[in-house]
Amino acid sequence: MKKLLIMASLFWPQKNSGGPPISIMNLVQAIKDEFQIYIISNNHEINETEPLPEVKSGWNEFDFGKVYYVDSGEHTIGNVFKLIKEIEPDVIYQNSFFSHNDLIPVLRYKKSVNKSVKVIVAPRGEFYPERIKVGGFKKKLYGSLIKLSGLLKDVYFHGTGKDECDGEKSFLGIKDEYLINIQNLSVMPNNSSDIIEKNSGELRLVYIARVHPTKNTLGGIKMLKGACGNVVYDIYGSLENEEYWKECQEAIKELPSNVSVNYCGTIPHDCVSETVSKYHAYYMPTNGENFGHSIVESMLSQRPVVISDQTPWTDINGVCGYALPLKDEGGFVSAINDLVNMNQDEYNILCKKSKEYINSKLDTEKIVKQYIEAFGG
Repeated sequence: MKKLLIMASLFWPQKNSGGPPISIMNLVQAIKDEFQIYIISNNHEINETEPLPEVKSGWNEFDFGKVYYVDSGEHTIGNVFKLIKEIEPDVIYQNSFFSHNDLIPVLRYKKSVNKSVKVIVAPRGEFYPERIKVGGFKKKLYGSLIKLSGLLKDVYFHGTGKDECDGEKSFLGIKDEYLINIQNLSVMPNNSSDIIEKNSGELRLVYIARVHPTKNTLGGIKMLKGACGNVVYDIYGSLENEEYWKECQEAIKELPSNVSVNYCGTIPHDCVSETVSKYHAYYMPTNGENFGHSIVESMLSQRPVVISDQTPWTDINGVCGYALPLKDEGGFVSAINDLVNMNQDEYNILCKKSKEYINSKLDTEKIVKQYIEAFGG
């Protein structure tokens, strides 16, 4: 049985890191009988240093394999390189291109220790155009240096859809034969969400994600200025950037009296479906998602979504929701007002179509087989 090493600075039990911990946990649970699985991760939340109480520093054993949790300040290139040499993996699945403390030791291991190890890098939406713009010069310089170093020779890249694969080709010049296009693994909600009461002139919107520029939280708040009717927008997620949240709060103060925006703290992932089911729609004009777990779970919970066209779910327009260009602020306002003005019968149809749409897109058995083949199982 092959040894699969997954490099994942963001992994369970972290709750403030959005989708990556969920994607990776879903993946290892699905393929645990096919590989000896090892994971290297942090023992603390993103942007924090306090150890998580659920795990201990060093090796921890789980039903899917072993996880090495690294203390804050110890996640260095040298330490990670030593761990990789200790594990002697056959395959390395590197999550994030810009996490240099993981990427560089992985590439160095392949070049200097074991040239036959298969390395697959999963940028997880980092190459979407709107996300590249944030810190664009540094990212482009970093990418150019990695390319010029020759460390990307015979390295594969994973994209979760055509758009993400195209971004990897554009940013790094990855050839088609080194691109692996496999969708993320999602999970069905535990409960069957009922459709809630919908009166014309009222709308309850929800957001469940990090409050962060990459999610365009601020842009989403500002666009609510044009909403008609009585609109409530509840935001759930970690506050990673205090200055950014202050900007959001200032934007909230400028909204008209018919719009109410509330910050509701963080929730565990297993409460996402239950929480979404209390609202009429999910609203997040994100700068880029390679999957978007909360978006998917919203549709699985029979809730329409209002999102940007920077996700894999761009064909929902006219079917079960709205996926719009970020520059089209008027389009977002119109979408929100369409939902505000919907009556119960119209809303019921949209909810039913949301679940039908996402169910038609998710083929878990096929996706699992693709991952096993990609890892050489």
